[in-house]
Amino acid sequence: MPVCRLERSVISLRGDDLAGFLNGLITNSLHDDLTFAALLTPQGKIIADFFVHRLAGDHFALEAAEKFAKILVLRLKMYKLRAAIDIEDVSADYDVYALWNGTGDVGLTDPRHPKLGQRLLTNSEPLTPEHTPEGYDLHRMSLGVPDSTWDFGTEQMFPSDANMDLLNGVDYKKGCFIGQEVVSRMHRKAEVRKRMRAVKLSGAAQIDATADDAIKSGGRTIGTINHVRGDMGMALIRLDRLAASTDDVLVNDIPLTIMEPNYEPQS
Repeated sequence: MPVCRLERSVISLRGDDLAGFLNGLITNSLHDDLTFAALLTPQGKIIADFFVHRLAGDHFALEAAEKFAKILVLRLKMYKLRAAIDIEDVSADYDVYALWNGTGDVGLTDPRHPKLGQRLLTNSEPLTPEHTPEGYDLHRMSLGVPDSTWDFGTEQMFPSDANMDLLNGVDYKKGCFIGQEVVSRMHRKAEVRKRMRAVKLSGAAQIDATADDAIKSGGRTIGTINHVRGDMGMALIRLDRLAASTDDVLVNDIPLTIMEPNYEPQS
């Protein structure tokens, strides 16, 4: 089973009625073990996405991209007001691993996509990594799954832009959460125009393509490259413009292929 140690920050939350506190903030209902969710701005943009690990009773750990740790801690402390909740960055005490293409019961199944394998949060003896984070990056792009570690920063994306609504990251039926009004209105009344898609680069494009490069078809911009590694990349695509185009899709005048994701919308 391939094993990779991921570069993640871990934030510990302890206190009374933590489930109630988190449920009033984040995009998803808490599960018994592992939950994929995000904290949004009131305007519906992703401040940080993360996994919520239920450790014991009213003790949770939020596992997020390292670049989000500081802002996530600040926002959580702002929202807790006078509640008796302890919020602490404990990244130095924990390791986070991804394990895939194997069997066994180590870790918890990644709720976004079954082929992503399992995630393990541990403060015990470290595992021996067989792959680098770059290897995991290629694996998740092959499945068309966005990841904020590489693909976007804070307050840049709506959940639907990052496919969170297709990857078990948003519960539209739960009670209120920050940004819910905007996100729910987009879900109910509007066809999603932008989504992240994995792209396959041809030989020359592998050398030339970089983040922020425009993707064009028929001279019209239909998307933007967000991240490139080898012959794979992740891009934010205007789906309406892509559907209307009959010309080749190019980046820097070199053909690329926009991959269809191999996951289905969640109920």
